[in-house]
Amino acid sequence: MAYHVHSDKPMFDLVIGDKAFSSWSMRAWLVAVQSGLPFKEINIELDTAKTAAQIAKYSPNGKVPVLRNGKMIIWDSLAIAEYLNDLSPEAQLWPEDMGARALARSYAAEMHSGFTSLRSQMTMDLHHDAELRHLLPATISDINRILDMWKQALRVSQGPYLFGEFCIADAFFAPVVCRFKSYKVQIKDPMIKQYMKNIEEHHGVQFWIEEAMKEKRAKLTFK
Repeated sequence: MAYHVHSDKPMFDLVIGDKAFSSWSMRAWLVAVQSGLPFKEINIELDTAKTAAQIAKYSPNGKVPVLRNGKMIIWDSLAIAEYLNDLSPEAQLWPEDMGARALARSYAAEMHSGFTSLRSQMTMDLHHDAELRHLLPATISDINRILDMWKQALRVSQGPYLFGEFCIADAFFAPVVCRFKSYKVQIKDPMIKQYMKNIEEHHGVQFWIEEAMKEKRAKLTFK
């Protein structure tokens, strides 16, 4: 357990899995960090004999991440993000402009429910550092769709993130940036390369990766 924001009075608990492997934990955690609210981080090592029992103490569906605020329990990453947005409106976790906000929600929702081939073939593993030479057609299609989405948003916002300032949509795509780097996906567009660099240099992403590198390497990966 650790307090990411130093406080003896955390507003909520955030239960997450291994930082090297749990992409959905990363998304919720980045939104929590961006909210600026003090929270207690509860880490559960995945894929062990004790994992299911440990998660069951916190999560009604047996998965992470989970946010607990008193009797309130939220176990879906997008729902957690929306809840944190309501808790911390001053953090502007969604774009201020109504049109950009609706589009950013569309981006996050597509990431939340789509790209199944990419998730399957390029599982989250921050220890991985090698090119995947034989990509499935569906994975290539997923990659091209993501790059096209990024390009469209960045052409309008001009960065540094998809809709200007870092928002929930960026938190949801941050694990994809990590996947592209881990599997050495070749990116040619300078605007997208800069966006990926901006994500990698975000203070929350940097901290997450540093902590992930301290974790055990010999594990199964999780989508």
